[in-house]
Amino acid sequence: TILILYTIGGRTYCSWVCPYHLLAELGEKLHNYLVKKKKIKEHTYSIYLRFVFWIGFLLIALFTKNIVFEDINPVGIISRSLIYGPSIALLWILALLLFEIAYSKRFWCRYACPVGATWAITGQAALLDIKFELDKCAYCRDCQDVCLVPHELWFVEKGKATQDVHFTNSDCTRCGLCVDICSGDALSFTIKGIDKIL
Repeated sequence: TILILYTIGGRTYCSWVCPYHLLAELGEKLHNYLVKKKKIKEHTYSIYLRFVFWIGFLLIALFTKNIVFEDINPVGIISRSLIYGPSIALLWILALLLFEIAYSKRFWCRYACPVGATWAITGQAALLDIKFELDKCAYCRDCQDVCLVPHELWFVEKGKATQDVHFTNSDCTRCGLCVDICSGDALSFTIKGIDKIL
C-alpha cells in the first residue's frame, strides 16, 4: 500500500500521513512568528545533509545489527505512544520541536529524516505532479513561504523559468499549500503526461 502511495504521489506520506508533520507544522507557525518579531533568526542547511544522516544510520545498522534510527524516529515514538501510552522518548520529540521552533524550522523533515530521503528517490517517478504556468505568476513568492521544501519552487523566482514547468521534483510532498495560496492560479495539480494525451 505504501509503495502504491509513493508511486502515485511521491512523498505524500510526509504531508498527509506522518504524525510528526502536524507538530512540525505548528512549530513552523511559531517559528515564523518569532522570526517576524525579530526574536530569532532562521538557520538553513544543505538539503543533502539528510543523505549524510541516511548513510550514517545505515552504516550504524549494518555494524551493530540494530536499527538505531527507530529509537529516535518521531513517527515511531509518537505511534507507540498512541498505542501503548506515553514514554520518556516523548522528551526527544519535545527537544526536537523546541529546536525547530527556536533555531531551524522543519529541521527533521528537511535535513535529517532518512525515511523522507528514501521516498524522495521515488518521488521523481510519481504520477501526481504540479504544473506551473509562467504567464499567471506574479512572482510574489507566497508559495515558497508556505512550502515544506521551498528549494523545489525555484521557478517562481523572476527570470529563473522561461516556460511553463511540470514540476515532478523528488522532494515535493504534494501537500497542496502552494496551490492553495497562489492567488493567480499559476500552480495546479496535474497527472504526469496528461497534456500529451489530451
